[in-house]
Amino acid sequence: MAALGTVWHTAVKREKERELLFVGDQYRRAIESFWQASPKGQERLPKNFDELLKDPRFPDTRRHLRRAYRDPITGQVAWGLVKAPDGGIAGVYSLSEAESMKVANFPPGYESFETVPSYRQWVFQFSVQGTSSEGGAGTGQGGTQGAANNAGGTADTQQPSTQKVPYDPMAWLDKVYQCEMVKQAAYQACLPYHSSGNQTAWKSCTAEVSSNYAACING
Repeated sequence: MAALGTVWHTAVKREKERELLFVGDQYRRAIESFWQASPKGQERLPKNFDELLKDPRFPDTRRHLRRAYRDPITGQVAWGLVKAPDGGIAGVYSLSEAESMKVANFPPGYESFETVPSYRQWVFQFSVQGTSSEGGAGTGQGGTQGAANNAGGTADTQQPSTQKVPYDPMAWLDKVYQCEMVKQAAYQACLPYHSSGNQTAWKSCTAEVSSNYAACING
């Protein structure tokens, strides 16, 4: 069943990549929303993720981000941050140095990811020329240094202290969904045994899928 192990590993990696593209884009959109919600002539970037969750510039509750997402690749709350000259957050990127599996067919705006080898270089940045000019459309940038230069600032890999969350029920639901998607992909690899009538291999394969699923949920 070595082939099933490979299928499971591949499915896990692809699902995490899909989630990273979604989560990274959510952060980029939230940063853009924060910038555009600024009073005219007072445009600025968020100082931390808390400001995306509840904009302190307004008396009522105004959210630009539904919640603080974990990095799907590392599983941690820490993200690499692209900082503008004034210290505002212009973008985020994974702290994982692992080589990405996906090399093509990225969503619009993130085509530059095709030219970089690692997840750390998938930078989700709202492109602005500093903090005083009008914000343009957000784009994905290949490479953390390139993103920092484009934002007119630096790349910061420190974890924001405001992200320390002991338990995140939404993160748990995301994990269950991810494990379920991987289980379905791995289950498909077992179907040929069932179709060929090899019940011994079929039972062994599905048992391994169940075992891997349990490990995924509890890991």
